[in-house]
Amino acid sequence: MKKFFLIGLMGLMGLVSHSVQAQLTIPGTNVTFRLNSEDWRYLRTFELKEGGDVYLYCYVGEVITGAQGDTVLPQLRIYVNKNYDGDLFEFVYDRYERQPYQSLWEFSEGQGLPASGGLGYIGAYTNPNDERDYQFYMTYFKDKKAFVEFRLETTKDTFEQMDFEFKDILGSVK
Repeated sequence: MKKFFLIGLMGLMGLVSHSVQAQLTIPGTNVTFRLNSEDWRYLRTFELKEGGDVYLYCYVGEVITGAQGDTVLPQLRIYVNKNYDGDLFEFVYDRYERQPYQSLWEFSEGQGLPASGGLGYIGAYTNPNDERDYQFYMTYFKDKKAFVEFRLETTKDTFEQMDFEFKDILGSVK
């Protein structure tokens, strides 16, 4: 029997609606982005205690099978913190301390980062709960008074298969 993995779900809840292929605006920001196909589904919005929101989407298009034969559901998580007092580098470090990862590549504006003055990473980590390796794009930037993080993640063995989808979404962020 195949196992289904929702990568990075942390039991959070909420509600947001949208139409696929339209420019979507993140509430409370000037940030817009586009989901490139109907293969992406909105799951939920989570309110965080420290004054942020997480908007969670999942890829449900063609079935993606990992090396272990399990069905993998790549995810897009958008984290918005409206109450952070530090600068961008402190924000990035704070987020890193919450979930350490190995940085495989760091990039900035002109190298695929959607906003000026931000930071981006391709990173990897092993989840101790399922002992699987994951890989992701993560970008950080500031908009108005909010710090925004886009994280597109899947298992390490399916990352290359999802790379085009991930880059297309990041490329649409304005």
